[in-house]
Order: sequence, then structure tokens, then C-alpha cells
Amino acid sequence: MDMEKKIAETIKKYKLIKKKDKVVVALSGGKDSTSVLYILNKLGYNVEGLMIDLYLGEWSEIHKRNMKKFCDGIGVPLMIVDLKKELGQGICFIKAVLKQKKGLTGCSVCGTVKRWILNKWARKLKGDVLVTGHNLDDETQNVLMNFLKGNVILGANSSPATGGEINKDSNGNHGKFVQRVKPLFFVPEGEIRKYAEAKKFEIMYERCPCAFGTYRVDTRAWMDSLGLTDGAKKKIVENFQKIIPK
Repeated sequence: MDMEKKIAETIKKYKLIKKKDKVVVALSGGKDSTSVLYILNKLGYNVEGLMIDLYLGEWSEIHKRNMKKFCDGIGVPLMIVDLKKELGQGICFIKAVLKQKKGLTGCSVCGTVKRWILNKWARKLKGDVLVTGHNLDDETQNVLMNFLKGNVILGANSSPATGGEINKDSNGNHGKFVQRVKPLFFVPEGEIRKYAEAKKFEIMYERCPCAFGTYRVDTRAWMDSLGLTDGAKKKIVENFQKIIPK
């Protein structure tokens, strides 16, 4: 099954997106979010890109230029949110302060900041769903990280849709949280890279310059050392769904 069909089937099986929905796609500028935006647009969904300028120097500038050109090329609107206008500083300063005052480190700080801003702006854009580019490898890492930490409850986020009906009022309107969905949930990272390269997307494939020495990076390295097949990763994710508290 090709990647586009796999995504379409995941959307249908888990009822991730309705044709009438306003779909806001969180863009980082990498292969995952770029590919899912392209495919959702190709499938006929009403999509808009949402990107945060994290102020990571030239890395951020290249990603912004790439996404502006890409979205213009496929006729999709793009909103770029300025982190300094939102929080007064770039992500590196924010991470340094939170490390000193709260002891928070690594990707968790950036992830928390991005989730808050993406949800805020998805609401401003009147989005019905917020699409993220999390893939099968990401979700396998999440399962292993939460299991090793004993945070099984947090595993509830390791599913194709998070937020769900609890975020809707009696009229079916979203409350404070826009439902997040992951159409790439069962798509391996390697498959996405091959797709992006075949489409010749003008993007950077390098990982975030801040992603070193973190728990997630260590977990990824450990997972790679195990030589897990894509089938094994899928089994890990699927079986974890069965033990998540409902």
C-alpha cells in the first residue's frame, strides 16, 4: 500500500478528519509535516499551514523560506507565528530560563511551548482539527519513553487522535482545545523520507539543532540499536493502545 492510501485509510478508520473540517497543519519545515500537508491538500481537504518561528538562527530562516515557497506553490495559506511576539523571547532563551527556574530540560520545554501556541492559533484560525506530523517511529519512541518512566497515563497521547470529544461542548463546538490528529501515525519515518525525496520537496532533512543529549535522542538511539522492523514498531504501538486507561 502506498503512503497516500495508507494515510487516507487511517483518516477513515479513526475518523480523524471530516471533509467539511477546517484543517490546520502544524508545519516544522521537515519531511513529515510537509508531506502530510501536501497529501491532505491533494486529498481535497481544506488545509492551512501553521508554523512557529522559534528563532533558531539560520535553521529557522531556511525553514521559513522553504515553507513559504512550498505553500505558495500548492496554493495553501500559511500563517507564521512569531515566538518573540508571543512570549517575548526565542526558544533558546526560554529553555535556559525554565531549566534554571523549573529544572526543565530538553525537548519537553520546546514541545510544551509549541503545543500551547499551536492550539492557541489553531483556535484563532477557526480550525476543527490540528494535524501534526508524528510518524510511526515517533510514536514508538513515545511508547517506550512513557513505559520506561512509568507514565502510562501519558500514553493516551500515543494515539491517532488526542483531545477528542471531551473538548467539545453540547453543540459540538471545540472548547479550549482543538483536537490534534496524526494521519502519519502508522507510517514509518523511512517511508516518509522516500516519499519526500521522490516528490523533490525543497526542505532540510537535518534534525533540530537543539535535539542532542536528550532523553528522546537516547531512546531513539536505543531503539535503533534493537534493529526493530517497521512491523515490530507497529505492534508496539498497537498493543500499547490496549493498555491505555480508557
